[in-house]
Order: sequence, then structure tokens, then C-alpha cells
Amino acid sequence: MKGVVSDEIVTPAAAEHPRPFAPLRHRNFRLLWTGLVVSNAGGWMQFTALGYLMDQLTRAPVYLGVLGLVQAVPRLLFAFLGGVLADRMDRRVVLFTTNVIAMASSVVLGLLTLLGIVQVWHLLVIAAFNSLVMSFDMPSRQSLTPSLVAESEVLQAVSLNSLAFNGSSVFGPAVAGVVISLVGTYGAFFLNGVSYLAVIWALVAMRLPAFEAEAGVSFRQDIREGLQLLSRHRVVLVLLGVVAVLSFFGRPYIRLMPAVAREVLQVGPEGLGALQAAPGAGTFLAVFVIGWSVARVARGRLLLVAAFAMGAMVTLFGLSKSFPLSVALLVAIGLGQSVAMATANTLMQTTVTPGQRGRAMGLFGTVAFGMMALGTLPAGALAEWLGLSWSLALGGVVVMAVMLLLALAAPTINRL
Repeated sequence: MKGVVSDEIVTPAAAEHPRPFAPLRHRNFRLLWTGLVVSNAGGWMQFTALGYLMDQLTRAPVYLGVLGLVQAVPRLLFAFLGGVLADRMDRRVVLFTTNVIAMASSVVLGLLTLLGIVQVWHLLVIAAFNSLVMSFDMPSRQSLTPSLVAESEVLQAVSLNSLAFNGSSVFGPAVAGVVISLVGTYGAFFLNGVSYLAVIWALVAMRLPAFEAEAGVSFRQDIREGLQLLSRHRVVLVLLGVVAVLSFFGRPYIRLMPAVAREVLQVGPEGLGALQAAPGAGTFLAVFVIGWSVARVARGRLLLVAAFAMGAMVTLFGLSKSFPLSVALLVAIGLGQSVAMATANTLMQTTVTPGQRGRAMGLFGTVAFGMMALGTLPAGALAEWLGLSWSLALGGVVVMAVMLLLALAAPTINRL
């Protein structure tokens, strides 16, 4: 988006050692971030309720894998096109539209559940539709972020966005567990619908310069240029590879959590809410780790170390039979995951030009969410054969092995 700049002056000292929460002094970023905290809390409520409802209707982990698959397909097919759109249109308008549509979808899901007519295919269709909407939402939201803060604060801003998403999981799933117990899953779906109003309000309240579209560039040319990022920037290709491995092998635990709660740890909705909330606590810690690492640790090294640590924690989580230990390990997983994903996101956005950030984030979203959702299906199928514990643990081992191999075989990554 041309002409969008930060509204604060950054001193040299602040640029050298930026504070973890420094981006929040920019009004536009603060508005968007606050709206995202509320909306993401609602999103985590729906995520928890949707998985719980699917597990209750089917009683088979493989269906959680199918749920992940139908969410993966739209991201794999359309997230890059969403990135192209983000570079061609006013990103605020795109975000306003996607949030209104997502709000309507949550209300429909709530009504189906309230009326007692919800079926498995309803959940699959609505999950796929919401994933399609998010394919256009995510690139615009993430590529808008760097233009709202100072250049030296991009990593912190991305980390805070991660906090808005994962941090909301500290209370979103916990509230969902209580709501499900007291009211039913439809209560969580309706509350999620209401939560979108926070982002819609923030987008209306933001003061941004008028959008100026690039003249003389066709949609096809934008697509071609976006795909050429993979060949022109080797760093982009390497980063997407790291994110793919991390997401496919290390992150299916998110979608399989309802089955882990029921089969392995034998806890109910409240326990599931606590498990879903735990990684968000790690995200709070990640904000401070990232703030400390700026100007101290190379971003590439930070990425590999965080990804390796996450793989180790996923392995231990898969083997854990203790509820308190599992919660503690999930906090550590959230820390490693948030640091790794925020660092990869920042490296992607600072490698390309501002006019290419939407497409870069389209590629990032395709890989990050698409591979996570896609990895849930084989993880769920493997769980039917080996059991949930070994399925998750093996995924963590693969992540550790790949990160160690990259650190040894491609030392240039450590210096990014």
C-alpha cells in the first residue's frame, strides 16, 4: 500500500534497542492489534468448539484430520491469489470485507447447532469456506503491518501480531470450555461472530492515506512476479521450506488436541480448554525473547534454534501421559513456535519490496496454514495405527532432524 507510513519518530537509540511493545505507540497499529486480540479470542473459541463438536459427533481422530484437510485445500489454492489481491487493492477494504463474511459464517454455524440439525458435512463445508475467506484475509493483514510501524520495529510488530493470535488462546479456549459446559457449542460460535465487530470497528477508526493502485500492471503480471520471488530470492525459498517442515510435522498437535484430551489425558471440555490455552502463554514469553534477541542474535540462527526447540517439546508432549506436564510442554511449544514463525515472517517481509509483501505473505500463508492442516490428515491416520502419542512424537523428531541438518549443511542460514 503506497504512502502508508508510521506516525511516530524513532530515535537512533530506540531503533538500536527497540522495546518489545514499542509498535503499540503507533495509533493505527494499536487499533488493529486491539481489534485482533478480541477477534482472535473469539476465533479460538470457535476453533475449540468446532474440534470438540467434530470429535463428539464422530469419536474418531481421523475425522479431525479430515477437518484439517478441508481447511488446507482452500489455503493451498487461494492464499497466494489473496496475496496478489493484497498488493493490488486497499488492504483495509479487503480486511473489512473478509471480517463481515466470516462473522456471517459464524452466525450460520451457531444457528445450525442451536437448532440441533448440525451434521458432520455442515462442519466440513463451513470450515472449508472460512479457510477460503482467511486465504484473502491473512495476506492483507500481515502485509499491512510493516507499513504501520517503523522499519526497525517490524519483528516486534509481527511478534505482537503472533501474540494477538496465539496469546488469545490463553483465554479463548478456556472461555470456550466453560461456555460449552454451560450452554453448548453454539454459544461459542455466536460469541465468535460478535468478536469480529472489534476488527471491523478498528478498520473504520484507522486513519490511513488514500490507496493508490499501481497503473499498467495486469493481474497476470502480478501473479508471475509473485512466483518469481521463489527463484529470485533464495532466502524466500529456504524460509518457506523451514516453515513447511515446521507446519507439516510439528503443528498437527493443534488440530488433534481434542483427541489427545479425550484418549490420552482423559479430560473433559475444561481440560481441553486449558490445553488449547497453554501455547498462548508461551507466546507471551516469545514477545520478550524476540525483544531481547534484536541486535544480539542473527535472525536465521534464532529461527533454527526456536524450530529445533519446538520439535523437541512436541516430541515430549506426544509421549506425556500427565496433564500438568502436558500443559507445561505446550507452553514451551508455544514459545518456540511463536519465535520461529514470527522470525520467518519478518525475514520474508524484509527480503522483498513493500509492493511485493502481499504476495510474499500469500506464499507464507499457503505454506504455514496449508501444510499444518494438510499434515493433520496423515498424523490422524498414523494415530489410528500407532496411537496418538507416537504419531505426534515422530513429527517432532522429524522437525529436530531437519533443523539440525540445515544448521550443519547450510551455515549461511545462521547469518541471515
